[in-house]
Amino acid sequence: MYMNISLIKKLLIPAFLLALVSCEKDYKSIAELDKKNIQEYMQKNNLNMIADTSGIYYEIISPGTGAPIDYKDKIPMHFSQKSLDGAYINADTIINRYADFFGYLSPIGIREGVKKYLKNRGGKIRLIVPSRQAFGRNGTTKIPANASLDYVVTVLDDKKLSAYEDNSIKKYLQQSNLSGFTMTSSGLYYKIIAAGVGSPITQDSLISVNYTGKLLNGTVFESGESKPTSVLRFIKGWVEAVPMINEGGQIRIVVPSNLAYGNEGSKNGKGGYTIPPFSILDFDIKVLKVEEPSN
Repeated sequence: MYMNISLIKKLLIPAFLLALVSCEKDYKSIAELDKKNIQEYMQKNNLNMIADTSGIYYEIISPGTGAPIDYKDKIPMHFSQKSLDGAYINADTIINRYADFFGYLSPIGIREGVKKYLKNRGGKIRLIVPSRQAFGRNGTTKIPANASLDYVVTVLDDKKLSAYEDNSIKKYLQQSNLSGFTMTSSGLYYKIIAAGVGSPITQDSLISVNYTGKLLNGTVFESGESKPTSVLRFIKGWVEAVPMINEGGQIRIVVPSNLAYGNEGSKNGKGGYTIPPFSILDFDIKVLKVEEPSN
């Protein structure tokens, strides 16, 4: 038996329309689910945040008093983030850092929320970003699918970054029970552990060192013994500090980012950060050998 062609068309058209309605319903259900999850989360945690028509909820913790936030500017910031169900939590603001063009900041919800509500640099904002403005149905390798996210974002005023980092270093030394450090005019903090009795070091010297470098959260990003290297080839903090000791000496330094890797940080071969943007670094350096370059 063969079905009439016109009958088939009549049957297919309603099915097609039903499929369109179902797709529309699925999309709306994601928005509705985001809203439901966010409202339950705020109620459970006694949060009183302002709702925006976009679905983002926000709270200004401290208003920005610096220059306006603009997409075309490179703006240093750090943040914490977590999914509302607690499956993903990353509160390490030493790692979670950004200092590229603000217009590249991802996901879109955090970018638009910061610009629209905080507006100016030097402030702090809490944002709950619905999943559809975060990482959506795919999530990431760490963030679950369809996860709305709770962010606390601090947008720094780059004109006050040096003062911010100096305060961060002082807190780090105090919290780590580190004493005996001296601050130089450049903002470097140092402590001579052993002056050394060998050859003096100049910026032209070739030195072999044993060293450890770590972030302020304790993460060791590099350690080992170097081959003879010109002092001038190291970061600015080393160039300033190492000549304070002699061969056989040991020094510990805490280096602000402008004397280290700056707002760019340092990446590995895969494009990931080994040193995040505007990172303060803690080095322990022992000079094993000093050589003067041959003419």
